[in-house]
Parts: sequence; structure tokens; C-alpha cells
Amino acid sequence: MTRPNTRRPSNTTLAAALLAILTITAGCSGSAPGIARGEALFDTCAPCHGDDGAGDQELAAPAIAGSSDWYLTYQIEKFQEGVRGYHYTDAEGLRMRPMSRALFADRGDIESVVEYVFSLPIPDPVPTAEGGDVEAGEAEYAALCANCHGIDGRGIDGAVPELNAPSLLHLNDWYIASSLRKYRDGVRGGSPGDAAGAVMRSPVVGMSDERIDDVTAYVMTMRRLPRRIPGPPPEPLPELIVDASILPEGVTVAMAREGQDIFHGEGVCVTCHLRQGAGGPLAPDLTDDVWLNIDGEYESIVNIVTTGVPQPIEHPGQMLARAGTAITDDQIRAVAAYVYTLSR
Repeated sequence: MTRPNTRRPSNTTLAAALLAILTITAGCSGSAPGIARGEALFDTCAPCHGDDGAGDQELAAPAIAGSSDWYLTYQIEKFQEGVRGYHYTDAEGLRMRPMSRALFADRGDIESVVEYVFSLPIPDPVPTAEGGDVEAGEAEYAALCANCHGIDGRGIDGAVPELNAPSLLHLNDWYIASSLRKYRDGVRGGSPGDAAGAVMRSPVVGMSDERIDDVTAYVMTMRRLPRRIPGPPPEPLPELIVDASILPEGVTVAMAREGQDIFHGEGVCVTCHLRQGAGGPLAPDLTDDVWLNIDGEYESIVNIVTTGVPQPIEHPGQMLARAGTAITDDQIRAVAAYVYTLSR
């Protein structure tokens, strides 16, 4: 269980904070982007996130020191665009959204703040939540989380933004549990265009509070240091060899090879179906001749990727339409061509 959030900033406090950031950005308008500018701008972040960036549970403001620079940048941009902080029940997100919009990318505000936060010492939070079965949480984490966040929680910084996953090792347990519940309930990860959020939401849809507490308890047992050392990149995929005679009319070897790249990249299929469609706890094996929801024919594959699987038969997370991404109809047909070859 986590403590309820009882202390909320007043409207006066929020107005003052916004005025302060506008004043600071105006004062910094002539200064060059960089860590000094970022430190000045951070004065408006510190009332919630703390002078050391270690967060504040009573304000439900997470630790941001220890985050990867790409993740900090990405989240600020998501708040600015309304992709995050859009839900009426997300009090913390709604508070952060207007603050983010006072940072101007064309002046170097975002890069400067991120550079300063990245320079702060990484916090090493101690568990504060009660309950949670660590052994059960380890099994849940291995099944649902490790493929993206790494078996050791260090995260993945890859070349494809949709596949990037942040480190979990600087976060407090109350924030981890709160975030999982928000993803589960659609408070996060449900906004159109939020591909990474959709990927995160998929495995936690339907998770009980007890299972969330178990995963949280396990994450807090992970070795906290060192951080910011992402795991090694995966080995390059082998060249796809396809017998053109097995392909349906209108489907080409070139389409299947393009689909392989999309499957393992911006289509984010790999996050659940794993490399080369081998399947795992989150999604079925695509290399055998067993099809759970369709007959396995090419147009059926196209349709299921397009529409998704709201209620999977044997796996815990739903498959969102287009995997929650913005892949096009042509890209879907390419992915379907690749998937079609896997079981043949």
C-alpha cells in the first residue's frame, strides 16, 4: 500500500510557479543554452521535484535525477503536446502539463534543463511501501517487463524511439505503483499517437492491485547501482530468406523483408512477440502452425494487426490496433507478409 497523496499545491502556488518560470525564461532569453541556463530554469522544478531532483511523495512528483536524457526530453515533449497529462483524473499530469509549456525548445530551454537534471547525483530510493510478494513479483517482472526494461531494470536506449524503455532503478516504489495503475486504467498510454505509452499499457491491462504491488516490491530489490549503463544491443537479424512461391498474390519478398524491419522496429511487435516471432508470456509464437484468433491466412493477419485483439485468449495483455503506433496500411501489409512467412 502507498500513502495517499494529501498535500496538493494551491492554485495560487501553481500560478506563482508558472509566473516564476516565465520570469526565468525571459531572464534567460539572452543566455546560451547549457547547464547554467538549465540550473536557473530548474528553480521552477525544484518546488515539486526537489532541489536534488529526487522527487516528493506528498506532491506525487517523481524522482527525475537518474533519468536518461532522451527520456526526460521525450516526457517534456509529451506533456507539451498533450499526449501526457490529458486525463481528467491525472492530477499530477495536469499540473505538469502547463509547466512544461513554459519551456521553449527554440530557445534551448528543454535541452538546458535536461542537461542540468542529467548532471544531478542519482538518488538511491529505499522501499517505503508495505506489502508485495517479491517472489511473485519477480515472475511477473520476467514475464511482463524484462523484455523492454531489461532483466536488471537498466532500461534500453535503442536506435528506434518506440522501443526505448527507461531505467527503473532511480524510482520510488510509490511512483512505480502509481504509474502502473495509471497505465492499467488508461490514465497514461491511452492518448492517440503515444506509441511508447501503448506498448507500456498493453501488458498491464487487467493487472490487479496485488500484482502491481508484487512487481513494485521486486523492482525495489534490484541492485540500485550502477545506473545509466544500458544493456548490450541485440545481435543483427539474419537476412530473411523467402521462397517467393509460398507468398500470396500481390505479396513480394521485398514486402516481407520490409515487414521484418518494421516488426523489430517502429511496429513494436518484437516487444511482445519477441525476436523473429518466437513468442513469450505476452504474445503467442508466430512460427508454429497454431493460430489462436485467426486462420493464419495473409488477409486475416492484415486485419488483426489493423484492428488488434482486445481480449486475448491465452495471454495477459491486449494487442492494440496497429500495436498502438502510427504505422500505415502499407506498413501493416508488409508486417503481415513477414508474419505470414514465419509459420511457413
